[in-house]
Amino acid sequence: MSRIRTIKPEFFSSSDIVSLTPLSRLFYIALWCESDREGRLVWNTKTLKLRYFPSDKCDIESMGKELIDAGLIEIYQNSGTDYACIPTFKKHQVINNREAISILPSRDCDASSTRESGDQGEGKEGREGKGREDDSRTSSKAVSKKQTQLPEDFGISDRVKDWAKENNHFQLESRLQHFIGYAKSSGKKYLDWDQAFMNAIRDDWAKLGKDSPASTSQSEWMEVVIRKAKERDAAR
Repeated sequence: MSRIRTIKPEFFSSSDIVSLTPLSRLFYIALWCESDREGRLVWNTKTLKLRYFPSDKCDIESMGKELIDAGLIEIYQNSGTDYACIPTFKKHQVINNREAISILPSRDCDASSTRESGDQGEGKEGREGKGREDDSRTSSKAVSKKQTQLPEDFGISDRVKDWAKENNHFQLESRLQHFIGYAKSSGKKYLDWDQAFMNAIRDDWAKLGKDSPASTSQSEWMEVVIRKAKERDAAR
């Protein structure tokens, strides 16, 4: 059941929001409407797709992953059912006193936690949930994770390189310089700087246009040619 929720003007310029793709931002708002007064909801992406994006051609799984990777929602399980929660939901929402109490289990009584905690928007701080304790391993300890400013040694990691090759993105050095300049000038803070950089590459923050052989170095393009040839050979 959808509910009426509040959206603050600063939402649109919040650092963790502007790094999301537009549809993922809209999906995040939709989850506020889906959540009960405690910020909890049943996590069923097929149902959420039909309810909030019925006629849109979009990858709801990828959109959900964006929100999870950004620390904006947590996914957890209880009695075999997947749930999601927005950790600071009540910090940003004014709940009508007549709204029904939550009947969904809280994350504190997880049967198995699958994500670390995040925040709904501005200035988030999370903690890793406790896992199930058994004979072979102890429960995980709570840790804090905050948004940080740009690391002094930030560069193109192997994670970013692998992702860029897989998605045919190039001109990484130029994109990196633009991203670093933007992050420093705006004082941005992120939980995951690699993910923020990948979002910037995907959305072409540097305005370098669509990658093509003419816009890439010869070595970069040859890597793509070789990789695609291997993929074709493997598919035969």
